[in-house]
Order: sequence, then C-alpha cells, then structure tokens
Amino acid sequence: MRINTLTASTSLLGFIALAGGLTACQSNTLIPPPRMVVPALTSHAVPSLPVDVEHYAIDLLVDPVARAIDGTCKLRFSAGMGELNTVNLSLEGLRVHSVSDSAGRDLAFFQEAGTLSIVLSELVSRGDFEELTVAYGGVPKKGLWFVRERDGVPTQVFTQGECEDARWWFPCVDVPADRATSQVTVTMPTSWTSVAAGELVDRKEGTSTVTDTWFMSVPHPTYLTTLVAGEFTTVNDEWDGVPLSYLAAPEYSEYLEAGLSETPKVLGFMSDVTGLRYPYSKYSQACVDGFPFGGMENISATTMTSKTLRDHRGLLDGDSVGLIAHEAAHQWFGDLLTCNSWDHIWLNEGFATYMTLLYFESSRGNDEFRMRWYDTMVGYLRADVGKDRRPTVHNVYRDPIDLFFGGQTYGGGAVRLHYLRFILGDDAFYEGVRTYVAENQGRGVTTTDLQLAMEKASGQSLGTFFDQWLLAEGFPELSVSWSYDREAGMVNLSVEQRQDSRGGTPSVFRLPVDVELRGPKGSVTHRLEITQRKQTFQLASDELPTWLWFDEGGWMPAQIDRKKKVGEWLAIAASQDDPIARRIAVDVLGRQFGNNLSDQQENFIHAELVNRMRQDSSSWVRKEAATAIGRAGNAEGRLRLMTAATDDSSTHVREAAFGALATYGLNLKTSAFARAQYDAGYSWKTKAAAARLLAASDPKGIFQWLVRELYNADSPHDVLRANLLQLMATLDNSRVTSQLTQWATDTTAGPAARKAAVEGLAKVGQLDRDARGVLIDMLAVKDFRLRGAVVRGLTEFKDSASRNALQRFYSESVFPREKRAIEAAFGK
Repeated sequence: MRINTLTASTSLLGFIALAGGLTACQSNTLIPPPRMVVPALTSHAVPSLPVDVEHYAIDLLVDPVARAIDGTCKLRFSAGMGELNTVNLSLEGLRVHSVSDSAGRDLAFFQEAGTLSIVLSELVSRGDFEELTVAYGGVPKKGLWFVRERDGVPTQVFTQGECEDARWWFPCVDVPADRATSQVTVTMPTSWTSVAAGELVDRKEGTSTVTDTWFMSVPHPTYLTTLVAGEFTTVNDEWDGVPLSYLAAPEYSEYLEAGLSETPKVLGFMSDVTGLRYPYSKYSQACVDGFPFGGMENISATTMTSKTLRDHRGLLDGDSVGLIAHEAAHQWFGDLLTCNSWDHIWLNEGFATYMTLLYFESSRGNDEFRMRWYDTMVGYLRADVGKDRRPTVHNVYRDPIDLFFGGQTYGGGAVRLHYLRFILGDDAFYEGVRTYVAENQGRGVTTTDLQLAMEKASGQSLGTFFDQWLLAEGFPELSVSWSYDREAGMVNLSVEQRQDSRGGTPSVFRLPVDVELRGPKGSVTHRLEITQRKQTFQLASDELPTWLWFDEGGWMPAQIDRKKKVGEWLAIAASQDDPIARRIAVDVLGRQFGNNLSDQQENFIHAELVNRMRQDSSSWVRKEAATAIGRAGNAEGRLRLMTAATDDSSTHVREAAFGALATYGLNLKTSAFARAQYDAGYSWKTKAAAARLLAASDPKGIFQWLVRELYNADSPHDVLRANLLQLMATLDNSRVTSQLTQWATDTTAGPAARKAAVEGLAKVGQLDRDARGVLIDMLAVKDFRLRGAVVRGLTEFKDSASRNALQRFYSESVFPREKRAIEAAFGK
C-alpha cells in the first residue's frame, strides 16, 4: 500500500525509508480488497470563514531526491465571524512538527481527517490580527508534483492548487472566497530556476543550493498560490512595460519563442475588452512535464503542459494560441474576480473560454470565430445529456473538480455568454463586461453579480435569461420547417421545442432568434422571439425563397433539426455567407449518398462538395467537404481527395482528406500514395493520417511496417509514436498485444506513447492474462495521465483480479478523476 505520511518519520529520510511495495500489494489478488467507500453526492453550502487570512509566507526546502518538502508556513489572520480560541486549517498528507504564535509560544495542535486544529494561547477578537508559524514537511501526494526524472531524480517541481489541492502542500484556508497576499521562498539545487506569483524580491546563492523569494501583493485565493522550480531555459519578453517570461526544459528551448510569442497581443486584447489594464507586475508562463491539465492560471504565473511547445511540424498541426489566451483571460476572470464558491465556477471557466473565442474573432476574423464557436457549442451539446445533465450553477458534487467535466462549465458557459451578447447587442454586452470587472475586481463573485452588471449596462431585466440558461438545466431542442404560400405571399415558419422537461430542463425556452430569407432579389433578416412550445410565424415574401436559415449568424446554443430538401441544402452550401450554415449544409449533403437519390441528384451533390473542398474560404467547410466526399466513394472523388491531402493550406483539411481516402479500402495506388506522403512528413498529424490510410489500402503488411516504424518514429512528446500505437491497436493480428505490452512498459518511451499503448491493451488485451497483469502493475506509475489511462483501461477488464486491483487502488488514490472512473465501472 502507499505511504501514510501522517504516520511516517518527520525527517525526509524517514519518508524515503518507507517507500516501496505498492505494486506487489496491488498485484496480490489473494488479499481481499477493501470495501469501496464512495462519498455521497452532496449539496454544498457557501463555506463560512471564521478565520480570515491576510497573508501567507511559505518557506520550503525542496528535496528532489526524496520527493519531499520541509519548511514553514507563517500566516497572519483575523477572526472573520467572532472570537477565536481555535484555528482550523486544511492540511492533507503532511506532518506538522510544531506551531507557534507571534510571541514565540509553542501551541497545542492536532491533525485529523485533513484538518490541522491549533489551540490559541489567547482569544482573537474580530478585527484583531495574530500570526501563526507552522513547521511541517513530508512527501506530498498531490498539490506539489515532482516530475521529469533523470536517473531516477526529478528535475522539475510544480504546484497545482485547483480546486482544493493547496492544502496538500501548505496549511491554509482552502476555499475560493478567502483572499490573501502571499510570499513563497524556495531553497533548491543551484542548477534550478524558480518562478512564482508576483515579483522576485530576493535571491541568495549557497554552495549547493539557491534560495529565491517571491512576493505577490494582490490578495488572491489559496488555490492560485504557485511555485515552479527546476532545470529551465528562460526567454524574456515584454508587453507595455510589463516583463514577460517563458520557461521550459532546455530540450524545448528552441520552441519557446515561436510557441508563446503571441502573449503580448493577447494581454493587450484582454486589457481592452475588460476595460482594465493587465493588473499585475509581471506575467510568466512555465511549461512543465507531467502537468495534469492543459494549463493553470496561477496569479501572474501560469503553468502549462510542455506538450504545448511544438516543432515546425507540430505547429502546422496546431499552435498554443488558444491555451495562451484562455489562461491569460483567467488573470481577470478567475484571479482578479474569482467565483465565490465552486457552484459558480462557470464564471471563471466560461468567461475564459469565451474570451479566448473573442480573441480569435479579433485576431483571425469572424469566420474563424464562428467556426470555433460552433465547435464549442457542439461539444457542449454532446456532453450535457443523460446522467451528465445539470444546471450551469450547481452545488451538488463529490469533489469540486467534478464540476469541470461534463460540458457546462467551459463550453456551456461560453455559448450562454455568446447568446447573451446577441440579446443585448455588442455595445451593451461589452459595457456589461467592463462593469462586471470594474465593480467586482479583487473579490469573490456569484452569477447574480454578473446579472446585475449586465442589467445595469443594458437597462434590461434579465431574470428570465439567467433563470432558464444558468439556474435551470439543459438546452432547447428544436424542429424547424417552413413552407411558402404563393397566393398570400407568406412564408409559414414552424418551430417546435422538443426537449424533455421531466428532469428540470425548461419546457419552453424564451428564444430571440434571427431568421434569414434569401431569394433572387436578395435577403431579408427577421428578428423573432419564440415563447411557446409550438409556434408558427408568418413572414412576408413576394417570392419563393431560395432558402430560409434559422439562427442566422449562429448565436443560439440549441440542437436544431432543420427540415429541408436537397435543393435548398445545395443552395446554402454554394452561396450562404455564414460559414456555419455552409458547414452544416455540406455535412447534411454528404449523408445523402445511398438514400435513394437519383443519379442526377448525387452528381449535383458531389460536384458541390468538390467545389466546397477546393474553393471554400473556410478550412472547416473544406474539411467537412473532404469527409463528405469520402462517403460518395467514386473515382473522381479519390483523385480530388489526393490533391487536397497534399495541397491544402490547412493541416486539418489534409488530415480529413486522408481519412476520407481510407474509406475506399484496398487499392495499390492509394497505398503507394500513402507511403509517399508518410515519408514526405508534412506534419505529425498528416504522417499519422497517411499511416492509417496505408493500413486501410494495403493491410497485408501493415503490422510489420508498424513494428519497424515504431522504432524510428521519434517526435516531440512522442506524438507520432502514440498515433502509430493507436493504429496498431486496430489491427487484427495475434501479435498486437505483445507489441502494445512492450511499448506500455518501455520507460524510455514518452508518456503519450505509453498511454496510447495502454489504451490499446484495454481494447485488445482483455482476454490476455499477461496484459491484465501489466496494467495492474502499472497502477504504480507516477505520471498522472498515464496512470489515468491504466485505471480506465482496467475498468474494461471484467475479471475478478482487475476489479480487486481497482478496489485496492480506489482506497489509496487521492485523485477524484481516478475515483470517478472506478466508481462508474462498479456502477456507483
């Protein structure tokens, strides 16, 4: 079993001596597993704050060999609600050595169930301040992570506090509503560099260690307190007098500047759109290995996954701009204004997601913005269904991090803000954003604060909007059809709301919407408001419209079933100005092949799809057209797809063309084309797509080809090898399992490749006893993402040994995402 740090020696050597034995215990299926104690889904009230911390001063010695920390946390506090004779702080997994007050008196304390209780020597009254110094240490189980091993010794350390993981590396009041200034002092190996919130105010160099002190003068929640230290290369930059720094391991130094160079423009945009200049003294972005998320918006000091740094081939596949913008937006929405409690977390993440989209609108244009918004909306609609459906503002959870998964917090929040922008208009919406920031900076916020700001800016009552979109659950599901009455000169538009309201989704959403009528004489846009479950509108038109487009411009977060004939879809694909409409039309047309259409109709559809793939200004539409052409399966389409796969300016169009070519099946010319494009190596994703095409067009020798290529497939972050292993897992070959096992256990391979191998084993190795044993042993790996893949993989194995291993692991894991996966496998 894993170390219980509260019963270990208080010395660092004691923690080292107790390490080991995890794998053997987990693999021993003869020992009955502990009973799974699953926490109940609980409604969480806004926490009270009897202790109001004003300042934290954390002083740590970092021991990478032992993966341990030792140090002190001095906190200055006052009584938040009345007199205090006991202070309760959150602290998990670390042992306290001593506690003293400002007079130097040793205080009685005890630790139980993640709480450090300190008995004060004197009462502290409301408004009075006291200081406590807590000496503590141990091996953090989370909160502070040791990563990037060389010869078994970590070369980087980072903290990750959200949601309630700050308590795993220092004693604190670990709720978002409590804000304090912070100072972080770290003693580390001399070869290391550090970065933390605020400014570097002191640096002392010793013979074998160096000590940095960072001070953040802006009060902030504990989860935003941060430290990154290790062997880093630093690139310095500047925006409007604010110093910027970008950090990464020396291996990635050549990618730093190209990867993060748009940061100054992003900060300028966010300053403009919020009406408040970037509010901190510096901004850093540190790219670390083993980061469990894409990025984390620690105040003035974002931490990112090193996987965001790419070489020239990787940059063709995608850049870091979205991540840069998202975390930068959080410096306002999340750091300067923080959700007062976790049920309002969408105010952090929904705003950061939408501000990222707005940055793309400003820097890349309206078409790209619309496409990214549409992708965000579709992702949300697919996620907010079934047992995962819940309101956006939601206080029922096992752990607050659970609120981050399911679609509502990120994309769901963003598309609601976009719809609010439509309802209010740009002027009032942006004035509302600026009002919201100006009136709430430096404090915790709730959804009501946003509503009040938007009402103040617009002069409108927005109770209905906030009730149905943020306090209720779900989204509209609409069926839309129309007909033309030539005698009356009227278009009859029928709209029906079909969403199931039994679980709490509104039976009727109030829905303002724009509807475009386009005919030979031009177009007319009508602003309508849907207020009934079934509603018919009559729109004057002296000619038969070529098309009617419901939700012109793409604003409404709804699932819309548009009833149209092929001719109307063809006209929309060819001539609609809105790329969302063209993209939807192309997708619908591509699904018509094989639906008993005439040859002439199929020819018209194919010709228009080819036109879209070759000529459309939007790469998203071209990508959709490539996929659609693959459904037709004719010879001309194959030639057109080959051209797109080699010539299109967008990697995701090329990738889609390769995928469409794979639907043609066995073909020697296509396989030769695939080999040539794999060798040409335009980008890592297109190389992977070419490999998949080779498997589809010439499957006979693909296994041996993959075995050879896997040894030569080096790429940054092992992205190519990971893709090839994913392909390996799809092959019908008895030797696949042994290959996947080999790569899953190869500690010299990158985590992405090992993760892909593990995921493959979960698919093809369920009847293989050795594969099961490998996965059970790999429950002990340190890499979070790799271990998560192991956990999810074992949930696919239904044998008793796998289930027993998962039950044991469940009792030892401190990570909610791992626990939720196991609970789902056991039907909890």
